[in-house]
Amino acid sequence: MKIGIDLDDVLADSLPHFTQAFNRHFDLDIELPDAAWRIADRFPQIPRQEADDFFTELIENGFFSSRSLIPHAKEAVETLVDGGHDLYIITGRTPRDERITMDWLARVGVRSYFEAVVHRTCDPVERHKADVASGLALSLFIEDELTVALTVAGAAIPVLLFDRPWNQGPLPGNVRRVESWHEALTQIAELNGSNGHQ
Repeated sequence: MKIGIDLDDVLADSLPHFTQAFNRHFDLDIELPDAAWRIADRFPQIPRQEADDFFTELIENGFFSSRSLIPHAKEAVETLVDGGHDLYIITGRTPRDERITMDWLARVGVRSYFEAVVHRTCDPVERHKADVASGLALSLFIEDELTVALTVAGAAIPVLLFDRPWNQGPLPGNVRRVESWHEALTQIAELNGSNGHQ
């Protein structure tokens, strides 16, 4: 199978820490069910430039570089590659973050397992990921954002959605929630078996 994998909050533990930093900086109290990368869009009182400067400074201070792996992500990726699957990272991060992303993947020991790492070149992020997934003719996509999962699923690509407080809501039949990488591997084995090929 050709499998697309999101980076933040599927491989890297990111959004909860971003939300904490955002809350501290802007003196807010956003809870995880309401978390989002473009959370500043919901607060018109925060000037766009101030929000952009906060994000830039966060990155320059090593936010993405210091993230830890999601539990069992490395072992799962190794298992998938050993099983003959082709893996692609498709991230909402922009090309300006590419060096940081590639260095982090190397540092945590998973860079060599991926056929390619595709950064976002257009907005919105859900359209970008659906277009890349379709272009690569992926068999499966693994994601944590609900809007991305629904858009990719709308392109007739099955999705495993890592269950997070910020992605609750009804799902179509070709999107399945998973609680962990262990559960994801079980689902992938079932999907691979039903396809009859890799």
